[in-house]
Amino acid sequence: MTMHAAAPKPGSEAEIWTEDRLQILESARALGGAIRAAADEIDASRGVPAHIVEALSQAGVFRMSFPRSWGGPEMTPAHQFEVIEAISQADGSTGWCAYIGANGGYFTAYLDQDEARSMFPTPESMDAATGGVPTPIGTAEVADGGYVISGRWSFGSGIRHSKWFVVGALVRQDGKVVLDDAGQPRAIAAFLPTSDIEIHDTWNATGLRGTGSHDFEVRSKYVAAERTFNFYSSPPRRPSALYAFPNIFFFNHSAVVLGIARSAIDTFKELCRTKKTPWGQLERQPFAVDALARAEAAVGAARSYALETLRDLYASLETQKSLSLEDAARFRLTITHCHRAAVEAVDLVFNAAGTTAVKVPSTLDRCFRDVHTANQHLVASPMSYSIIGAMMLGTVPADPLYFPPRKG
Repeated sequence: MTMHAAAPKPGSEAEIWTEDRLQILESARALGGAIRAAADEIDASRGVPAHIVEALSQAGVFRMSFPRSWGGPEMTPAHQFEVIEAISQADGSTGWCAYIGANGGYFTAYLDQDEARSMFPTPESMDAATGGVPTPIGTAEVADGGYVISGRWSFGSGIRHSKWFVVGALVRQDGKVVLDDAGQPRAIAAFLPTSDIEIHDTWNATGLRGTGSHDFEVRSKYVAAERTFNFYSSPPRRPSALYAFPNIFFFNHSAVVLGIARSAIDTFKELCRTKKTPWGQLERQPFAVDALARAEAAVGAARSYALETLRDLYASLETQKSLSLEDAARFRLTITHCHRAAVEAVDLVFNAAGTTAVKVPSTLDRCFRDVHTANQHLVASPMSYSIIGAMMLGTVPADPLYFPPRKG
């Protein structure tokens, strides 16, 4: 099924598919053949090959979230969704790494802008992947004008091809945890060049193998204070709505899993036309066409819901510069629903394909492994439904992953 750029919501100038934004989308779609050709290599090597990373960079994928004032495209979440979806349709691991690597524009929005600009001085410099694990697992010992960062983190997706990585740490002074004004441990996220990071080869997952989500370690590396921020309390240093809600980039998880599901459906459609069973052609079997229709409905409905949600939420951010509790609940509900719909769709066609699906190499096998691995991520946790339901009834969650504190 061919995907097309969706029409922008009337009245939102930011939603317009300008020439530079549309070029990134078209370039991402054009890479599909090369990415699919490398899929077995990506899976076996547990990483995205250098020539694919370079192609993503040249396509402008990694610069999507950088501001127009810097020469970036400042693509809205709905624009980015379609780009990541297209790449994920070609290969889930590559789509995941594209999503992770395109977050540099978001993270730099919370830095001192002169310092951030020194790190990304030209449009070309924005084409380097920026990843990160902002969870405060490491330690940040207070030092003159900055911090000394140490620690070991897991799930460093795309770290082998990233130029910059953002790591989370708890602030310490003289070996003691520093508390913030609310009496909670003070956390920061710090920008480091990946040359300062030691990578441990630990990624041996069932699916999304090509993401190369290895453990990594930082040993006593100094980071100036200007290259650090608090992900949930530092105010954005840019006025654009794109940077007003710190969790907004999580939505691209949905783009990844729906792209994977679309690949599985298209693969199964072709299989229906070619596979013969003991009862005749697969396309003539009621169970097969039933599975195909159900999978299509699940993915199509979830995709429409996702794009509508993104446009509505972005309109709220443009006018209010924040999301209400109700909006935040819808934001997380849509992400969780997209994961469930994608898993449902892939399972339907995988089961209907019979033993063909489990043969290696097999696109259906890869889609099955990838979508189930993605579904294990915290943003798709089954506990989300109860938290979101409570939010819908007015309960403010304690976890900032669901409703970040408002920035001052």
